[in-house]
This record gives sequence, C-alpha cells and structure tokens, in this order.
Amino acid sequence: GKEIPGQASLVFDVALLDLHNPKDGVAVEKQHVPEPCERRSQAGDFLRYHYNGTLLDGTLFDSSYARNRTYDTYVGKGYVIAGMDEGLLGVCIGEKRRITIPPHLGYGEEGRGKIPGSAVLIFDIHVVDFHNPSDSVGITVTYKPSNCSVLSKKGDYLKYHYNASLLDGTLLDSTLSLGKTYNIVLGSGQVVVGMDMGLQDMCVGERRRVVIPPHLGYGEEGVEGEVPGSAVLVFDIELLELVSGLPEGYMFVWNGEVSANLFEEIDQNHDGEVLLDEFSEYIQAQVDSGKGKLAPGFDFEKIVRNMFSNQDRDGNGKVTAEEFKLKDQEAKEEHDEL
Repeated sequence: GKEIPGQASLVFDVALLDLHNPKDGVAVEKQHVPEPCERRSQAGDFLRYHYNGTLLDGTLFDSSYARNRTYDTYVGKGYVIAGMDEGLLGVCIGEKRRITIPPHLGYGEEGRGKIPGSAVLIFDIHVVDFHNPSDSVGITVTYKPSNCSVLSKKGDYLKYHYNASLLDGTLLDSTLSLGKTYNIVLGSGQVVVGMDMGLQDMCVGERRRVVIPPHLGYGEEGVEGEVPGSAVLVFDIELLELVSGLPEGYMFVWNGEVSANLFEEIDQNHDGEVLLDEFSEYIQAQVDSGKGKLAPGFDFEKIVRNMFSNQDRDGNGKVTAEEFKLKDQEAKEEHDEL
C-alpha cells in the first residue's frame, strides 16, 4: 500500500509477551509443601486461598492480598476457570504452588477485564484451609488422665481453657491470655454446634484438639473482625472442672423424699395461693439446705421464673393447689421436679 514501498526491507522490534500451544495443559510448580500433609484437596472440597495473578511478562492483573481477603470456592465443580479447577486439586493445607494456565483453560481468546485475549495466566497461590461439606468435627485426644471414669454429657456444667486458631496457625482467641476459664452448659446452645460435639465424653484434666468445619462453626459469614467467613477452626482444649447436670428436661430435682404436704409448705401465709416470691424463697431454701439441686450453669432467677410459669397454668401470676403438680404426676421419671 502507501506505507510500505515495494521491494522494501522490513525491521520488526519484537517483545514476546507469551506463547502457548493449543495442546498445552495446566502446569503446576510446587513451591512449598508442608509436612506432614494429612489430606489433599479433592473435587467437592471448599478452599480458601490467597493468590497473585500475573501475565507471563509479570504484569499483575489481580491479587487477593490487595483485598485483604481470601478467595473462597469449591474446586472440581466448575465454579472457577477450568485451569484453576484443575490446579487446585491435590493441594495440602498451607501449600504454596504456581499454576500456569493456557488461554483455552483460562479466559480464552476474548479475555476479561485486565486480562488480554489469548493470554497465558500465572497464579501464585497459598492455600489457607479447605474442608468438605460432609466433614464432621475432628477430635484428637492429646492427653487423657489415668482416672477418666466421669465423662461429660449434655446438661453438665463445664469449665475449660482453650486456644482458638485457624488451620494456618493464626491465633484467634485464648482464655489463657484472659486469665479465666470459659464456662458453659454442654448441649444448651451456648457455643457453636461443633464445640458442643467436641466437648462430649471428656473427663476432667483431658486435653483435646478439636477441628471444626465452618458449617458446624461460624459458617460463611464468620464473625466480623474476629473469624473469617468459611474458616475451619482449631481449638486446643483442656477441661478443668465438670459439675454433673440434671436429667434431660429437668431444671430442679429433689435429693431426698418429697414432702407429702409440699404445696402447704410453699404457701407460707396459707392463703391457698403461691406467689413468685414465695416460690423463689422456698426453692432457694431447699438448695441451701441440700434438699434440692438446680441445673448448674443457669441463672437462678430465670430457672425459678420458668418453673413458676410452668405451674401457673392459667397465667394469672398465682399458683393454686389445683394447678400445682409434680413432674412425676405428668410423666414418670427418676426424680421429681416442680
């Protein structure tokens, strides 16, 4: 045409950006593999990882580090580009690897955003953790006392120390740094489901490592500023004290025989009606004298108020002799309950 004369010699100064062959597959370079690696990722797992994404000439096009948040996704199920789906299989928790993805397994001829068409992509990734939605709580006993006959069960009041961390070792919380134990009633919903499971059948003095997947922990949302979303949690626990709870469904039991004239004893002014104050004073006296026991770990006033409302069947704030019933009059149990 007009720009290139006939018989002209041409000079091209070329900077090679990248190259690939349509037959190329994903290339994986393992840069750091933790030991031991107890489990490797497989299709269907949910991974949390950090990455830097560059072109072959080193141009950075994306980084999870810049957002200060991991990229979280299922692998092997088509949620990410085909090359990344393949490159994230078989990784260990804490592993660092470089994944090189040809365009036909990346963003193709058209590219996307800052990624040119037909570009070869390089992802430097660091796997923070992964789990499978079918995972349950993992429990490893690290120390068990020789006398381990009394085991924790639902309803028991427990006092324990813990260190909470992520799978990469990042410390989240510790009762040891606060100088006080964490106290709960087991199975009452005061902790995440995974912790309730991890504290079952434990004896005083025992130490455990409890690994909790997010669906049994703080889920996809996490706790803002404290626990990342979809994080696997690790709790190192030592049980320090166990107070046996009451049979399921009971908030108060008698330690001995129940008085045949129980209502009359509670009705201190003998007017045929029991008010909340009278009821509360009587229960407190039974507990103080050792004749009765309240479920450990709960607020006394809330328990008594609940017991009273169960007896106040018409809801008028008074309990009459006709309303008053012991639990064994409604269902046969080992202990009586007001």
